[in-house]
Amino acid sequence: MTVTEMTRRALHYRKTVKRWRMEGFEEVDEGGGMLWELHRGRRYDHIITAARIAPDGKSVFVKIERRCSP
Repeated sequence: MTVTEMTRRALHYRKTVKRWRMEGFEEVDEGGGMLWELHRGRRYDHIITAARIAPDGKSVFVKIERRCSP
C-alpha cells in the first residue's frame, strides 16, 4: 500500500490531537470554544495552564484547570 505525504500528515495530526484530548486539552475553534466560560460561565474559578499549537499550525489547544485556593 502506498501512503502519500498528505496521508502521513493527516494521520500524525489525528494521533497528536487524540493524545492531547486524553491529556485534558480542548480545541479553541473559530468561535473561541468554551473560553467564554472562564469569565462569565460555570468555569469562572478555572485558569488556562497550558497552550499548544496543533501540528498543522492552524489550531490552538488549551488546558484549563481549576484555580488552587490559597
